[in-house]
Formats: sequence, C-alpha cells, structure tokens
Amino acid sequence: MPVDNVTKAGPNGTLEATADLQGILASNFTVSADGMTYTFKVRSGATFSNGTPVTAKSFEYSYRRALLGPGYAALVMGMLTIKDPSQLKAVDDSTFQITLASANPMAAKLLPLTVLDVMDPTVSNQQATPDDKWANTYYKTNILGTGPYVKGSTWQAGSQYLLEPNPKYWNPSKVKNAGVLLKYIPSSDDRLLLLQQGDLDLAFGLPAKNLDQLKSAKGVTLWTFPSRNTNYVVLNSHIKPFNDARVRQAIAYALPYDTLIKNVLYGFGKPLKSVVAAGMPTSDETGWPYKTDVQKAKSLLSDAGFPNGFRSSLAVSVSRAEDADTAVWIQSGLASVGIQIEIQKLSDADYRAKQGADQLPMFIEYWYSWANDPFYQMFWLLQSKNVFTNLAHYANPQIDSLIQQGMYNTNDAQRTDLSKQAQAIFDRDVPLILLYQRDFVIAGRNNVTGVSVYPDQYLRFWGLSKS
Repeated sequence: MPVDNVTKAGPNGTLEATADLQGILASNFTVSADGMTYTFKVRSGATFSNGTPVTAKSFEYSYRRALLGPGYAALVMGMLTIKDPSQLKAVDDSTFQITLASANPMAAKLLPLTVLDVMDPTVSNQQATPDDKWANTYYKTNILGTGPYVKGSTWQAGSQYLLEPNPKYWNPSKVKNAGVLLKYIPSSDDRLLLLQQGDLDLAFGLPAKNLDQLKSAKGVTLWTFPSRNTNYVVLNSHIKPFNDARVRQAIAYALPYDTLIKNVLYGFGKPLKSVVAAGMPTSDETGWPYKTDVQKAKSLLSDAGFPNGFRSSLAVSVSRAEDADTAVWIQSGLASVGIQIEIQKLSDADYRAKQGADQLPMFIEYWYSWANDPFYQMFWLLQSKNVFTNLAHYANPQIDSLIQQGMYNTNDAQRTDLSKQAQAIFDRDVPLILLYQRDFVIAGRNNVTGVSVYPDQYLRFWGLSKS
C-alpha cells in the first residue's frame, strides 16, 4: 500500500493503529490545500517480490485496476470520488497523483485499505486473458506483491498456507519472524484444544464461551480490544408485519439485552445502542430508548393490531455459534409478548441463498466497517439503493438525504449534526434491532508478542514473534 496507519504502543505489549497516516510504498505524500489532490512519492529501492522496481506507473495501473475491475475495490474508489481513470496520473517515474472529485473527509480512512494494494502491471498483463482482463484467476493462487511475505513451500488450498519472508522486501528490519504458518481449522473446539496444548500460537474466531474457558488457562493470553462490530436482528420490511414500525419497536422492547451480554458474550462485549457504533465519531447512544419492557412491547403490538402476538421465523447461520445462542434468548424474549418464533439453523450456503431470494422475515447479522466513519457505516446499512447490504430493505428518503449531505461534508460540526439526525430517525424507525458490540479478541500463547490491531481488524503478521 502507498500509505498505512501510524501505530502506537497499546496495552499488554500490543500495537494500536492511530488515525494518522505514514508512507509505506510512498516515502512521503502531500495533500493540496483544497483537500482534492494527493501526491505520492514512490519509495526509492522498493520492488515487487520478483525484483521488478515499483514505479509511479505501478501505482497508476493498480488504482486503475481497482477502479475498473470487479469487486469491493471499485466501490472504495467510488467512495473516494474517483470515477474516471483521468483522475489517476503517473506524473513521472517516481510521482503519482490522485485528484478527487471533491474534498473527502473519508479519504484518509479509505486509502490504507488493503483492497488498494499496489500490483505488478507487467505480470498482471501477462496473466490477463480476454475473459479475465485483470488476472484475477492468477492472483487467487499466486502472491506477487511488495509486502513482507511470499508464498511458502507449504500451500494446501483449504488446509494450510506458509508465508515466508520476502527477500526483496524494502524494510526487512520490520519483520520479526521467519515466517507464519496459517492453518484452516473449522472447529472452534479443535482450535481451542490445539491452543491449550501449545500446538497453535494464536487462534482466531473463537466463540465467547471458548474465550471464557481460556480466562484462567495456563500459558494463554487473551488480547481484548473494544470493537465497532455491530450485531443485530434484521427485520425484512418486505414481509408483513415487519413493515410496521410499531411491530419493530415492540420487538426491540421485548429482547433480553443484559442476558445476551452475560450468557452469550460472557462479558466480551457491550450493548449496541446506536447504528453508529460506540467508538465511531459522532456516535450518539442517548436516543436509543429500548430496554427490556414487556408491557411496553405488548402495548405496541396491540396498537399494531396484534394483541395476541403472531408467528414468524428467525434464521441463523450454523457457522456462527453465538448467533444460534442469541436466537434462543430472542425466542424466549419474544414469547413473553406473544410472538412465537421458529428458529431456522441454516447452512451458510442456504442462509445466503434464502437471504438473497428475500425469503427470510427475521435473521441475525453482523457488520464491521473497515473505515471508522459514521457515514460509511450508514451508507452501507441504511442507504435505500444498497440492496445487497441494506438487508432490511429500509427506505427512508430523509435518511438517504442526510447520508448524502454528510458523506463529503468537511465541516465537522455540520457532519456531527447530520449524523445525529440520522441516528435519531433510525432509533424511531428501528429497521434493525441492535444487539451488541462484540469485543475483538485474539487468543494466543503467552510467549507471543507483537499483536497489533488496525481499523480493519486484520492482524499484521510481520510484528509477531515468540520466545
């Protein structure tokens, strides 16, 4: 990447990324006074892992690939207000320039995203085909970049992957280990056991109940960070009665929030009280009125024409154990107000297929915004045109307008006001029933050091070492 976040020392020997940026492949960069032009100086001596020098043309190709190619990178470029290749220019061999369509308060949060990696244009063009202009097939099984690692001698798809040090990396002193072996172990119980036995140094994605078991485990450390993870129940407004705000409000009043924190998260999290999660700028929890109130829920259901409740279903993906546990407590809470819920435990494929076919009335989901920005978050979750991420099919012209006004507003006070207005409307309409913010937790052996946390919650392996 041309730039990345500056880090600072965090608790328990960790590194925590800050909002400030530093040059990586760009030795330095400048931003014009109007905030629209970013100029990057390519780091002298930086090469790809095959030895090819990195130049401004490499930057230009990679950003064009991001803009014109498929996938999330194109969406990021759009959010940067880059719509045309003419906005991307190699001024000379060592100078690359981006010209935004407008000043962008999110730019410094979007530019470090890993989807905007710099790639070798020569190899990419050699591996391209008429049906695969950007060599996506090649990069699915090959690593060719500028980072600290290369593809190792062990590379078994779906099983294990060895990352070995890149001998041509421009900053070798940064790498604190001789390689990292990544193992895919689907069972969380197996990951737990292997970690306890010392056969794994780090374990990711452990359910909270496993983390709770590790609190007093010998030789194990839990690195716990507050997170902007948002977990919620989606109420499909295309399916009655969830198009009625009173029904949605009733459900919000019926849920046992404190019980979820205690019996599902085992304390590894906190209640989620705004669609702009705590830890995000402008987050405002003061307008979220919902706490467990059975009588209030029953009154709202009666007003909506359901004095005796109704029947529906709640879908969860079986791969997310905490969602299944959460569903049981939701089922119990809704039963107390007369809503009878059948829990549907679906395979990942079936869950996504039925979700995409608009067949699920209620389902448990989560979201994590790589960019720590309130309008980035609300754009994906609430903007009516985002049919693939606005899973409730929520459509409120007032919310759409506030998001549009706030996205590129560079006045902090105005942006805060617009965000809080949108949050207040969400609290009233409650298209998503907010549940909790789960902590970001990495479990590991206590001889491991160099754990880091970045805005995208992807661990940087280069800093890891063990005694």
